[in-house]
Amino acid sequence: MPKFASSRRSLLLAAALAAAAPLAALAQEAKPVRVLSNWFAQPDQGGYWQAQQDKLGKEAGIQITVQQGGPKIQTIPQVASGQAEFGIANADDVLLARQRGAPVKAVFVHLDYVPYDLVYHKNPAVKSITDLQGRPFAVSLGFAYWEWLKKHFQLKPGREMPVTGDLSLFRNDPQMVQQGLSLYLPARMKGAGIEVDQFKVAQLGYRPYYVLFTTDEMIQKNPQVVKATVAAVQKGWAAFMARPDAIKPYLLGLNQQITSDVYDSAVRDMADGMVPKDAGKIGCMNDARWKELAEQLRSVNFLPAGFDEKQAYDRSFVPGC
Repeated sequence: MPKFASSRRSLLLAAALAAAAPLAALAQEAKPVRVLSNWFAQPDQGGYWQAQQDKLGKEAGIQITVQQGGPKIQTIPQVASGQAEFGIANADDVLLARQRGAPVKAVFVHLDYVPYDLVYHKNPAVKSITDLQGRPFAVSLGFAYWEWLKKHFQLKPGREMPVTGDLSLFRNDPQMVQQGLSLYLPARMKGAGIEVDQFKVAQLGYRPYYVLFTTDEMIQKNPQVVKATVAAVQKGWAAFMARPDAIKPYLLGLNQQITSDVYDSAVRDMADGMVPKDAGKIGCMNDARWKELAEQLRSVNFLPAGFDEKQAYDRSFVPGC
């Protein structure tokens, strides 16, 4: 082989290696993306945990880590202050935070509605929410959904008290009505031997999305990270709903308050209208739902008349909606 050809080949090889080195370094230096959950690990967060477990987003240069929430976690102020890049919240809380000046926006919907419910002792005489007039209610006092329910249905509780996770007060009072999540509380009651029925708040007309949100700064300065994160968690949710048992042992290990039966019941409920069966539609939101929610919040004076709900969400990161 001529000497000049060998030298030229060596130079080309050296150039190729030099060009590949920065790309390899970039691949190794994946940007950390923290998703702060609003409660301990459970199925309604399943797609986010699945994205973490499957290292989804790695090819786009991100590494997703889910951080468990709990009673002392407030996702909106913590994300707004930079303690995590993304957080999980109710759409009404995002609207209210935005109105108060928090620079946060919803970018992805993981459940079509927050599964609030009102659970009561099983009684065939109870046909509608108004049949619970005058009873004691254990609820999250001052929450928007509760104020809207009372006004919309002219519901007058006999007594209102803060809700806790303790079932004993409910068990011992046949008139008690208790707030919970439809994915978990009825199943927990059944497991405890208490016969109950429920009114799902979404079926009563109050349907805030359950969302992933981030900050204005993230959207403005790191739109590719937001895009990659949304794409990864969309895949995570599709994988979780297709095979919920795959990550089940991991989630039950993180949160031992959720039993295997409660987990399975929650996943069945989520598959029944809360998460789209079309994987390409997971994450979608629409203007009409946000407008409806904002109008409900205005009706109970939680939002001022001139507030523009569109500043609280960004639909551009989920294509095909």
